[in-house]
Amino acid sequence: MRAEIVAAADAIERAVRARNAVFIGLAGIPGSGKSTVAAEVRTRWPRAVVLPMDGYHLPKRMLDAEALRRRGAPHTFDPERLRADLLRLKETGAGEFPAFDHAEGDPREAAIRMDAHARPIFVEGLYLLLADWRLEAFFDLRVFLDCPPDLAMRRVAARHLACGLARDAAAAQARAESNDRLNADIILADGCRERADVVIRPATIVPTR
Repeated sequence: MRAEIVAAADAIERAVRARNAVFIGLAGIPGSGKSTVAAEVRTRWPRAVVLPMDGYHLPKRMLDAEALRRRGAPHTFDPERLRADLLRLKETGAGEFPAFDHAEGDPREAAIRMDAHARPIFVEGLYLLLADWRLEAFFDLRVFLDCPPDLAMRRVAARHLACGLARDAAAAQARAESNDRLNADIILADGCRERADVVIRPATIVPTR
């Protein structure tokens, strides 16, 4: 697994340097390794910053029972705010951004601060390449981590269990299948993978354009 992470980060680094990219979108289905790869690639530049899309979860107080059950689906985020914040960042070169507080289960305001020296900027998240989020043109480079869904769901289930979100392995797998796989299906059906400039699969790097 470690070798796969390093290989993915190597490929992203090459693409960033080849395009002189400043704003990079890193997308993929749940469990594809976005956060892990983003953390690794961040180490390649002294002033690189990672901005997780998770900070744009809608607060729990704004969600009804069904939205809470499906939290993590596209409609439980605030893409309009994310787009506005990213456009402001491109215009001004700096800004403050929310992060997701896993202990509280809610966004934490102004948790991430960037100045004009923070470059490159990696934005990572599930839905960055969804057509109706209209973020594709913002990025200088679009990357999709193309993990097989069954493997990704096993990773997500393990994460649910480790974080205490499920009482046992069976409940963790059920949670992954009833929510996270639905989100993965949305991402793949929408064509997010096809909108990427670089698609990274286990042990292979596939440039698409």
